[in-house]
Amino acid sequence: MKKAKIIFTVVACCLLFVNGAVQGEDFEDSAIGQELVNIGLKFLDNPGDFFFNLHMANEDFSPVPFKKHGSIRWNFFPTTLPLSWMNLNLKVKAYGEKNFVPQIDIIGQYGDLLGLRMLEIEEGDVEPSFNDYSAGLVFSKTVAEGTQFYWGGKYSNVSMEVKLSSSSEVEFGDFKFSEVKFDIKDTFIFAGITHQKNMEDPKRLVVQMGYGLDYKKIVTRMMMSHEHYEWGIDILPEGMFVIHPFMGWHWNF
Repeated sequence: MKKAKIIFTVVACCLLFVNGAVQGEDFEDSAIGQELVNIGLKFLDNPGDFFFNLHMANEDFSPVPFKKHGSIRWNFFPTTLPLSWMNLNLKVKAYGEKNFVPQIDIIGQYGDLLGLRMLEIEEGDVEPSFNDYSAGLVFSKTVAEGTQFYWGGKYSNVSMEVKLSSSSEVEFGDFKFSEVKFDIKDTFIFAGITHQKNMEDPKRLVVQMGYGLDYKKIVTRMMMSHEHYEWGIDILPEGMFVIHPFMGWHWNF
């Protein structure tokens, strides 16, 4: 279907410059041309890492805000738009901070790539599969008025197996993009701070750093959270794209 082809074209467009669709040695030898080639090679070498990095935009493992019991979050860029990657992040405050005992939150996230449901499947082909979920615990302690230090661990999983039908294959010159298959699981430890300048104003700053125990992945997040809207960036030094901007909506209760 045309919609499915568009989705996979967006994911694979970086390969355009690797496979000769852009003509001219001057461009290929330029700084921009070389960078595009490097990006394409990174995707070819490890497409799962690209999707795993996007998956992290769906997550929010900062603690439940002061005076709230939980939170529901939806990331709409860069996953729902433009990739039709629907997602939901849920936080529940299991224990409120008391004396020397920290606040304890249980957090989980689930997503589904709706574009896969639009693919044309030929008889005998394997049905497309996609998994996107994470779960973890967060501990937080007030260190100053409006400021919390938090730490915790999470388990994340992203996997995909899809073989495009002949009518849905994406082609760039001699290159044919017909299959994606990966299964990435990792356990992260992380720590960060949140700061809310005015307790009557829901706006707060979140800064977090995490480390993946299996893939040795480092990720840093800086986020500004408002009453319902949030925006920020994830920084992945070894990722296909080092800086990942994101935007989302949340409802605290």
